[in-house]
Amino acid sequence: MRLIKNIALATIIFGLFNTTAVADTATVMIDSLSVRTKPEGEIVETIDKNSRIPVFNYYKNWIRSQNGWTDSDFTKLEENLPDVLFTEEIKGKFILINKEKNGLSRTGKTVLKAGKVYPVVTLKGDVAVVQTEKGPVSFSTDFTTLLSGQFPAGILMKNASLISPETGREIAFIKKGTFCIKLKDNLFLVNGIAGNLVPIHSSQNSYFSISTLLNKLNMVIDTFNSARVSSAITERLGYFPKVLPLTEKDVRSVSLENGKRGIFVDLRYLFYDLDGSEIKDRKTRLILKKGNEVFWQKLAKEVFESSSNIKFVQLNILRFNGNGNFAKKGFVAVGVTDYRNGICDAPPEQFMDRTESELSEDLWFFANEVYERVENGN
Repeated sequence: MRLIKNIALATIIFGLFNTTAVADTATVMIDSLSVRTKPEGEIVETIDKNSRIPVFNYYKNWIRSQNGWTDSDFTKLEENLPDVLFTEEIKGKFILINKEKNGLSRTGKTVLKAGKVYPVVTLKGDVAVVQTEKGPVSFSTDFTTLLSGQFPAGILMKNASLISPETGREIAFIKKGTFCIKLKDNLFLVNGIAGNLVPIHSSQNSYFSISTLLNKLNMVIDTFNSARVSSAITERLGYFPKVLPLTEKDVRSVSLENGKRGIFVDLRYLFYDLDGSEIKDRKTRLILKKGNEVFWQKLAKEVFESSSNIKFVQLNILRFNGNGNFAKKGFVAVGVTDYRNGICDAPPEQFMDRTESELSEDLWFFANEVYERVENGN
């Protein structure tokens, strides 16, 4: 009864600690991230890349810091938690069964398996009575270990394996949030079983093939470029933007929590005359907006479909600056939650509303006027 009471008490204490004393940390991984009044609410500020923010609460893919809510799809979450959160001490006696034994219960013979730990009811000489799932059981204490005193107890804060000290093999997989008692050193009592506790830490090295992704993205780029060459607006303007084929240096991957990854793709826009000549003697400002938004949707979708481990995609927009180099003019970032909700197949304006983005004004120089003229047949 005391053990049950202590488990309930530990659960209550854990609840208090979990909401006030223990917080995770999130690191912003994209160029800038919106902070909102509530999940999907109004933007109140933005946070720069590499900023670290404390996490006080979770709601779906949203995390709350001291200033508001942000989309965790664009962050790297770090657990600032101990392996076990000890909340109390339990005084008592336990017996560890080192070798399978036969005992006697009210219903007859009972087998006590090696590795099991039981609270002691009475102990007289070399005979012990312990409390088991089937009620009290008596047996001789040979091939057992008596553990007596005050034992730290608390909640497991990470998934873990319970390992047999004798064989080194896993006895059981233990979920975080499970109550446990530390018997000695790294010997823990969990769900009536004793073993060494080995926390399972997140993998940071999941495999990701950039070369395979490059082929798919370059096919989308080829389609985009072909459409631009043959468009009516290109005929009227006399020049058109093309995106240069991606190389391995244009695609970067960063490791996140739980084996997840974030992908950065550099898109280099160069402009061409109708005869196919590169325009490198001046800066051209116009990148036609509507076609690019669909293009970005298709690129993001290809990245997400390449691996189930992708957490976000950031497309960096670089434009030739007329001086032999490419200048970054902003970014568009898409989170995995919105991708799963179909945003990469939604109308372009809805897609842009759901992204984290920051784009230079002069990318769209005269864009609205050009569209208006073409649509009116001028």
